[in-house]
Amino acid sequence: MRQQLFEQQHRPLWENLLGWVEDRPTLGVEDAPSSYRQLCHHLAVARERHYSPALVERLQQLALRVHQKLYGERGEGLLSAWRFLWHDLPRQVREEWRLVAVSSLLFFGTWIAAFLLVRAHPNLVHLLLSPDEAAKYVQMYDPKTPVAGATGATRDVMMFGYYILNNIGIDFQVFASGLLAGVGPLFFLPFNGLHGGTVMAHLTNHGLTATFYGFISGHSSFELIGVVLSGTGGLRMGIAFMHPGRRSRLAALKDGARRGSRLLFGAAILTFIAACFEGFWSANTLVPWKAKVALGLLFWVLLCLWLLLAGRRRP
Repeated sequence: MRQQLFEQQHRPLWENLLGWVEDRPTLGVEDAPSSYRQLCHHLAVARERHYSPALVERLQQLALRVHQKLYGERGEGLLSAWRFLWHDLPRQVREEWRLVAVSSLLFFGTWIAAFLLVRAHPNLVHLLLSPDEAAKYVQMYDPKTPVAGATGATRDVMMFGYYILNNIGIDFQVFASGLLAGVGPLFFLPFNGLHGGTVMAHLTNHGLTATFYGFISGHSSFELIGVVLSGTGGLRMGIAFMHPGRRSRLAALKDGARRGSRLLFGAAILTFIAACFEGFWSANTLVPWKAKVALGLLFWVLLCLWLLLAGRRRP
C-alpha cells in the first residue's frame, strides 16, 4: 500500500487519538486502549514499509503521548492530582467556555435578579420562601440567637460533615440531571440561584450583614463556582446525548459523561474546600466580619485567575 493511501485510510483514527490526548471537546475515542493498539500496529507497518521519516516520527510521538496518558498517570498519585487541578481542569473549563457561560448566566443571573427584586420589594420573599422558612433564616443568622447543641471543635467537625454531605449532594444532583436530555441543569441552576439570591436579600433587608456576609464570604467562591462547573458537566453530557453527530448515541453519551465527570470531580474538590472553610472558619467569631469578606473577595479573584490562566503551558 502506498504511503498516501495508508495515511488517508488511518488518518481519522490518528486525529481522534490526538484529540483525545489534547482533550478537545469535539474529538475523542470510545475505546482508547484498542485505538492505541491499532496506532502501534500502524507505526510498525510504517517502519517495515520504510515510509517517510516524517510520518514515522509523527506516529511515534503520537504513540508516546497516548501511552503516557493511558498508563503514565496511573501511578503518579499526588502529582497526577496536581496536574489535573493546575492544568487539565482549567484548560477544559476554557474549552467549554460557552457552556460555562450558560451555566453562569442561569445560576448567577437568577441569583442577582432575585437579590435585586427582593431588596426592592421585601414581600416578594414569600414567593419562594414560606413564612416559617423566612423566619428560620433570620433566626439562624441573628447574633442574639443562643447556640444550641454541641459547641467548639465538636460542632465544627459535625458541621463540616453536614456541609460535605449537603453541598456535594447538590453538585451531583445538578450534574446527574443532565441525563434528562440536558434539561435538568436548566431547572436546577436557576432554582438554586433564585433561592440563594432571595435568602441573601431577605437577610440583608433585616440588617444581618455582619453575621451573614461574614459567614458566607470565605467559602462562597469555592462552593458557587463548584455548582457552575457541575452544571456545565451536566449540560455537556445532555448535549452529547441529544446531538451525537456521526457517533452512536451511546458512544456520544460515554464521551460526554467522561468530559462532564471531570468537571464534576473538579466541582467536588472545590466544594470540599468550601466545606473546610464553612465548618472551621466561617462561624469563627474572633475574626472581624470585614476581614472575612476581604479574604472571600481575594478567593474570588484567585479562583477566576486560576481558571483563566492556569494550564496554558503543557506540563
